[in-house]
Amino acid sequence: MISAYIALRFEWKYAVPVLIALMHDLLITAGVYSLTGREVTTATVAALLTILGYSLYDTIIVFDRVRENVPRMPRAAFSQIVNRSMSEVLTRSLATSFCTLLPVTALLLFGGETLKDFAFALMIGIASGAYSSIFIASPVLTHWKEREPVYRRRRARIAAANGGIVPAYATSGEEAREVPIEDETLQRRPARVTQPAIPGQGVSRGEWSQLVADIQPERPKEPEPELDPTADARPEDVVMPKTRSERPRGASKSRGRGRRGGRSR
Repeated sequence: MISAYIALRFEWKYAVPVLIALMHDLLITAGVYSLTGREVTTATVAALLTILGYSLYDTIIVFDRVRENVPRMPRAAFSQIVNRSMSEVLTRSLATSFCTLLPVTALLLFGGETLKDFAFALMIGIASGAYSSIFIASPVLTHWKEREPVYRRRRARIAAANGGIVPAYATSGEEAREVPIEDETLQRRPARVTQPAIPGQGVSRGEWSQLVADIQPERPKEPEPELDPTADARPEDVVMPKTRSERPRGASKSRGRGRRGGRSR
């Protein structure tokens, strides 16, 4: 279930480091628990399940930031992407683990016998989960992804430009530039964009604009028909100018000089 969730959210290659980190946390907790000679109870099983969920959450947070930085750094090596992501979430992960350890330590010191066993296993698991997500899951993912041809070419190009050394962090130019066309197959891309140019990498800004244009084509505007201003008017609303024949017979063309329009005095 865990591997299926990670495969749906990320890629299937992200599931292997997560499972390795989870096995590490459970083994460390069970080993320390057995070395101290504590009895395994239902509280211990509940603590192991809690550690499983906490460690999974902590690792997913790190991998989620790695996934967000992959399209933002199109020319950087994967190790540089992971280093940048870890520097952005390291403080958050340590602060979360420290805040979680505070109530667990209070349960260990002031709780009952059942709560002390639960808090002891939980404290070991939380500390191990914070360690594994940084020093185990991320290096395993880096070693796994750098075997891909795309990141292998990036690493070789960066090493050639820096005298055989790959810096820990990418430069600003490597983060801002677009992905170069390094393969002949990328030059013969179809006119309609349906997938990223490089598998496993996000869509660039130009590809996204082309994709939106293909999905929502501009339709030519139809000419609006000329409307007759009197088409919807009622007969009483239409005022026609009076002709000379419609004037009353006794009406004169000019008004009189009198005060009330009568005859001249």
